[in-house]
Amino acid sequence: MSATGLLALLTFTGCAAGNRRADYKKNDVQPVKIEKAEGNSLQITYHMPAEILFYSPGVDFKNDHGVLSIAIRRCGINEKCDAMAKAAMPPAEPWTPKATVPYAGEKVVLVYADTEETLTF
Repeated sequence: MSATGLLALLTFTGCAAGNRRADYKKNDVQPVKIEKAEGNSLQITYHMPAEILFYSPGVDFKNDHGVLSIAIRRCGINEKCDAMAKAAMPPAEPWTPKATVPYAGEKVVLVYADTEETLTF
């Protein structure tokens, strides 16, 4: 891990996802890494399960009152589906998409279908 590597300390909040859209359960996409990237952005790297009828196009995010919520999307292969931050899958790392979202120092909450995690940078 580089000096700009994972700087986030994960704190389990125990909250349900509420009304924010989250398609994957936490265990389905582990490991998830969030790193500060160049400029004012965060890079999210996660495991995409090998599914025949579904894929992950990237992540959706929302900045609400100083909280940046991030949710990994899951879509059917025949659905018209888009993510706010599209994922790229490096050829050397199959099933490990990377997406980049804007970041201005907010509190970060990673939203799953079954839980949430608060990240501190």
